[in-house]
Amino acid sequence: MIEKYTPDQVAQMIISIDPTFHLPSDEQRPIISIHDNPLEPAVVIAGAGSGKTETMAARVVYLVANEIARPDQILGLTFTRKAAGELNTRIRRRLRQFQQAQDKQGIARTFSSLDTAVTTYHSYAGRLLSEHAIRYGIDADVQPLGEAAVWMSANKLVREWDDGIFATSDAASTVVKDLLGITSMVLEHRVTVDQIRAADEELLQQVIAMTGPTNDETRKVAKVLNQRIAMLPMMQAFLESRRQSGELSFDDQIALAADIAVNFADVGVLERAKYPIVLLDEYQDTSQSQVRLLSALFGGGHPVTAVGDPCQSIYTWRGASSGTISAFNTNFPKAEGATGRDVYELLTTYRNDESILALANQISADVRKDEGITVAALKPRKDAGKGNLSCGIFENLEGEATAIAEYFEPLWNNPERTKAGSKVQRPLQFLSANVRK
Repeated sequence: MIEKYTPDQVAQMIISIDPTFHLPSDEQRPIISIHDNPLEPAVVIAGAGSGKTETMAARVVYLVANEIARPDQILGLTFTRKAAGELNTRIRRRLRQFQQAQDKQGIARTFSSLDTAVTTYHSYAGRLLSEHAIRYGIDADVQPLGEAAVWMSANKLVREWDDGIFATSDAASTVVKDLLGITSMVLEHRVTVDQIRAADEELLQQVIAMTGPTNDETRKVAKVLNQRIAMLPMMQAFLESRRQSGELSFDDQIALAADIAVNFADVGVLERAKYPIVLLDEYQDTSQSQVRLLSALFGGGHPVTAVGDPCQSIYTWRGASSGTISAFNTNFPKAEGATGRDVYELLTTYRNDESILALANQISADVRKDEGITVAALKPRKDAGKGNLSCGIFENLEGEATAIAEYFEPLWNNPERTKAGSKVQRPLQFLSANVRK
């Protein structure tokens, strides 16, 4: 594959238009270049503040500049519309600047369109479902139900449900919560009612077979198992009513899209032809259904680059797990004869000073060694300061919020204090603990 422009040459073209731009770092360069990072499956471990978005955008611009793919042929997926918009804007701005540099130097443009294919995971699943749901006899060409609408639907079903089997002393709101929880897990892990019933009945028999007097814990386990078994017809009706009406939740959309991708191989053929290159952002947050969907469509050696941070699994946002990244090579195996690395790293953070990084590395030490993938500690930028770390213990959330606001208010409203030479050169990096009495 011929490289017309190296990553540095692409950056220099952009710098000629935007002097604030910069050459790629030693960590970024191998990720951008097809010589170091061929068109193969690969993971990029990107720590917080390490220039992840700029690196992803630079990879896209580099591939487009070298006529390896058009902007609309590189599928970029992330979680929020805001993140998708930021990445899309970044890519379009850099592509436009590269075109301007070509015009300025009298070089024929290597691409014409600035149209990109950056969207959210849910939007992509929704689009796929709208095109192929007819294969299941479902009209899914509508906006997914929001959380409030799903809750109202579940609440209505719970209050009207009377099959003579399900009985509970719990409040209706608790039953609604349980129904939503088990429904979400069924969609996420794609298990059947029969599988759940069989597993619960087996465990229930083990509890019943215990000798001696029972205690609160064993009685609670038996109650939960019996109640879940009795709730299964309600859950099945809840799922079926949504599918028949076409009023699907986000969980429904992802699960159905994954089923289509797994069961209809031609859908993957179409998507791989449409998107010869795929970038997956915040990969540590992808769910089981999303991994099933994406691996069915783009597995088998397709050029998929997953960017994520196993350490962010400590937040448990959207079911984040450090194991998701370590399992990437299983779900997206390289083709025979592949030459690129399995893992690339962006570990220099440009956001924090040394003190906060030292603490962050200490807190995340166990996570960085977990789940079969070892992640090195984050490194400070060359001009990073020592930083100051403030810790506070507060009686409640209101006290914590007030203290943080009072600390930052003079720094925010008196920027002169942050100039070089002043007593405080930058706002302190604030760490607090909330203690309830």
